[in-house]
Amino acid sequence: MITGTSIVIVGSGTGSLLRQATEAASLLGYANVRQSEEVPATDETVFVALDDVEARRAAIERLDPRRRVNLVHPSAVVSPSAHLADNIYIGAQSVIGVQATLGRGVVQNALSSIEHDNEIGAFTMLGTGSILCGHVTTGELAFIGGGSTIKPRTYVGARTTIGAGAVVINDTDDDAVYVGNPARRIR
Repeated sequence: MITGTSIVIVGSGTGSLLRQATEAASLLGYANVRQSEEVPATDETVFVALDDVEARRAAIERLDPRRRVNLVHPSAVVSPSAHLADNIYIGAQSVIGVQATLGRGVVQNALSSIEHDNEIGAFTMLGTGSILCGHVTTGELAFIGGGSTIKPRTYVGARTTIGAGAVVINDTDDDAVYVGNPARRIR
């Protein structure tokens, strides 16, 4: 738990990531949590919570790495052997297993599970209740829809969308969309 420090959550409007990050920072014990539409010029700790992934990526990459922070909801379970980059959001009751690796800017929503030995590419987003079994690898900017399941030893392509509730049993291509059970490519 963090106490006595401040954090700036960068976001705009009423975006879901902005609301979730603000709540998590408060629950983690930050004494002063404030929102801003711009990265402040001060030396304050910052979490970038822009819903637009390309805008979030650009803001994070301009930010001094010493100012970046992860926000892990207090009810989440993260293995001590997991490797987390920076500006990662881990939602309520989520799990990150043994030796899992998460790239910069990953968003893992509530009740989702990244099991053992997974490698999650930068700026990947996991929807609520998604399950990535062991030894799953994703490319950067993958979108894993809520309630979907990715079977062990499977690759999810960079910039690929997995639809809500899909069950991925084979590797997927980059720049594609997969839906259904078993998941099939539709674009």
